[in-house]
Amino acid sequence: MGASRLVSSGRDGTYLPTLDGWRTIAIALVIIAHSSDSIQNALMPDVGNAIFDFLKLFGLVGVQIFFGLSGFLITTRLVADEAQRGSISLKSFYIRRAFRILPASLVFLLAIALLSLSGVIQVSFGRWLSTLLFFANYSTAEGSWYLGHFWSLAVEEHFYFIWPLAFLTLTNNSRRVIFAVAGVLLLALWRAVDFKFQLTGSTPAVFWGRTDIQADSILCGVLVALLYSDPVWKLRLRRLLSIPAVWPVLVLLAFGMATLIALHVLGWKMAFALLTVKAIVIPLIILGTLISSTNFPGRVLESTVFRWVGRISYSLYLWQQLFLVWNEVRVPYLSPLQSLPVNIILAFACASLSLYLIEKPLISVGHRLAKRLAPLPSQISTR
Repeated sequence: MGASRLVSSGRDGTYLPTLDGWRTIAIALVIIAHSSDSIQNALMPDVGNAIFDFLKLFGLVGVQIFFGLSGFLITTRLVADEAQRGSISLKSFYIRRAFRILPASLVFLLAIALLSLSGVIQVSFGRWLSTLLFFANYSTAEGSWYLGHFWSLAVEEHFYFIWPLAFLTLTNNSRRVIFAVAGVLLLALWRAVDFKFQLTGSTPAVFWGRTDIQADSILCGVLVALLYSDPVWKLRLRRLLSIPAVWPVLVLLAFGMATLIALHVLGWKMAFALLTVKAIVIPLIILGTLISSTNFPGRVLESTVFRWVGRISYSLYLWQQLFLVWNEVRVPYLSPLQSLPVNIILAFACASLSLYLIEKPLISVGHRLAKRLAPLPSQISTR
């Protein structure tokens, strides 16, 4: 099965079920990283911290999988819309994105504001406001664990603003591929130069969350999608990724590089080079499961449980930050809710309520409004 196989998805038209499974992998890595201390507290309090500190390293890998997914899927959507209509509707795109992303995040931010105002948690107004405006990854306001995950959502929002406009402006696939390749290389070079010479003077916490430092992970997903939309490159990629040994080698390579980078066992030049290689490998791994979804990894990713968790992954990413915390950021009033198994149950409960009461109804509204501007149906849902 190739990436062209689509499965019915009710109002949303059609979608690629394998990608829901990948969202489950991504959010699972984040959950494991953020719940590592509560797992240790509940199950193995006398065991040393080394194992659990190691688990914390893979939360970023989960975020980078989300980045690769976003770049690949949004670009695939844009290519499909253009093939159908001859162009893309920016108004339609931005309306769908706004109704997909904003309602759930605004409800979460309201909850955080109420908890902060009541003294349960401490969140500065500057941090909350920069988060609301999707500027959290550049803000120098006092940080807060409970809004810390919005750095990655800011990166994605900046991508949603810029890439569709660039896609429309560049007009053909060759120019878009050149743009994506140049973007990946320039961002990788800029990251190394800024790190070495401290040109912007950012603290490490701000530096590693900035869009200009992390966006190559999304652009690599863009590049793979653009190449796969070209008939010649599609054939090449299908041949390569259909070789049985290639996919597991790529998986081992990605996690091996992530481990080496996180453990700081490499020189900074090699570590920075591997950051770029890893960003390219992740969307190739994703594409491999789309091409061969009848194989074991594809069947797992398309299983009922994986697809359901994938559907709640956005809200789960939002709400887990309130309940899955490391020991140093626990607060007295919430401590019983931040311990196993209550924290996991509450994270999934809040995510499920968000999906069914907020996301799905408003996504439908967004699609209806977008359809008025672009009446032809879309081929691939954006989420």
